[in-house]
Amino acid sequence: MTQKFPNLSRIDLNQLLALQALLEEKHITRAAVRISLSQPAMSRVLGRLRTALGDDLLVRSGVGYERTPRGDRLLQELEALLPRLNAAIGSNDFNPAISQQYFRVTGTDYAVAVIVSGTVRLCRKLAPGVRVEVVGWTPESYRHIETGRCDLALGVGSVPTPPKGLKVEVLYQEQFICLISADNPFKDKRFSLDEYLRRPHAIVAVAEGQQTMIDRPLADLGKARDIVFQSPYFMATALNIVGTDLIFTVPMRVALELSKLANLRQVLPPQEIGDFPYTMIWHPRIESDAGQAWFRDQIRGTVRRG
Repeated sequence: MTQKFPNLSRIDLNQLLALQALLEEKHITRAAVRISLSQPAMSRVLGRLRTALGDDLLVRSGVGYERTPRGDRLLQELEALLPRLNAAIGSNDFNPAISQQYFRVTGTDYAVAVIVSGTVRLCRKLAPGVRVEVVGWTPESYRHIETGRCDLALGVGSVPTPPKGLKVEVLYQEQFICLISADNPFKDKRFSLDEYLRRPHAIVAVAEGQQTMIDRPLADLGKARDIVFQSPYFMATALNIVGTDLIFTVPMRVALELSKLANLRQVLPPQEIGDFPYTMIWHPRIESDAGQAWFRDQIRGTVRRG
């Protein structure tokens, strides 16, 4: 009798998980750690996968590996397939005390400092077996939600606009605060718009080389900041403004944390810079998954506790 899916006989489910880890990490040791294998065992798995699929999958490039074109195509397919397969064959029961579920969150270091850190503390008390991984925010972050590579995105839900069909929940309204070096001669409690625009700025560029929730409203007024330093990290940027005349405009919650780490002073921003919603975003396919629902509740609990 002819098999309906003859190609599936060449590979088992555990090898699919290993294949995804290898293709995402492009590193045998990191992929091995991710799925709890030894490095030699993962090397043997890679060899079997190469034989079964008739492709090198990963090729050496300099000090690391790069995916082959077939490897790129397989990774795209696996990102869509494995979450659906897991949901199809798994039980929807979730017991946090014994669960070993793996949660992947994409966000900036703001999200890590303000939300994820508190959520991890809750998880360690209530679900010590679960694993949490943070994937840094990139232009591909929403695609990671769509394909299942990440479970949740934490960020400003309108910048960039999430694709239609994703679930978006406002966690809280956030306000901006300006951080300046403690020895900065400016002494007022708030910047006027003219003062703010006359001075040089440091930013965390999340999208399009801008802090979009600040720079887009200013652009609507026909204004622009003088940006002389930018970095992808809040902490690094804060440390780099100490002893300078730079203004670093950040969300209030992260300003409170950064002020503990460096000799900084807080000043209110111009009134033209308004509040913004901070959001949690996920795909509808995991809406009813009991473990994912529990994890979202831990994030909500972290936010409520402040």
